[in-house]
Amino acid sequence: MEKPLSLTLLYTSHLRGDIHLLPRLYTFIQRLKPARRQGVLLFDLGHACADEVWHCRLTQGRSMLIALDGMGFHAANAAGTLNADGRQVEAQMTMALVDDGQDWAYHIPPIRDRSIIAVVQPKAARARLQICLSAADETAVQGNVLYLGDVGGGQVGRVCLDLHSAPRITASGIHDMPADTLPNSSLAATVEFVESEARYLQKNQ
Repeated sequence: MEKPLSLTLLYTSHLRGDIHLLPRLYTFIQRLKPARRQGVLLFDLGHACADEVWHCRLTQGRSMLIALDGMGFHAANAAGTLNADGRQVEAQMTMALVDDGQDWAYHIPPIRDRSIIAVVQPKAARARLQICLSAADETAVQGNVLYLGDVGGGQVGRVCLDLHSAPRITASGIHDMPADTLPNSSLAATVEFVESEARYLQKNQ
């Protein structure tokens, strides 16, 4: 009997510039990852930055995206976040920035075709699975499109999928980060670097 193809998704949303939350959130995400790390994808559903937050404003939305990239995120919804100048940061990142004009494709090794794409809005596609990076009211699969239920700033969504035939959710939930979660020191250093860049920009305005 062929072993089912499985995939675990972890995702965040509505971080709204809370950059000092990220070192603790990174620790929490590591705890939520399954023991076997193959087939784990990490996404942000948008609103990572907020105009009223000083470092977001000064970096044109780059600050949080750089930190998410340092956390190992695969793709983030950047729709309405970056202007043309701001998108130049993408060349320096591993994480993909997804918006109305740009998707992100993921290839599962046993499958030869383009098996998964992350999109801001679903579209006609031959992909086995489309992952919509716009927050939905609830987590659900409709046809070949996975919609992810909304989460708050201190929460992480988790979805387990069976992709053997049609996409099927085998488990899902929203996890609240415990208040006593310790920050990851490496990510804390990344946050310090991002803030120092923002202060440099502020000084030279």
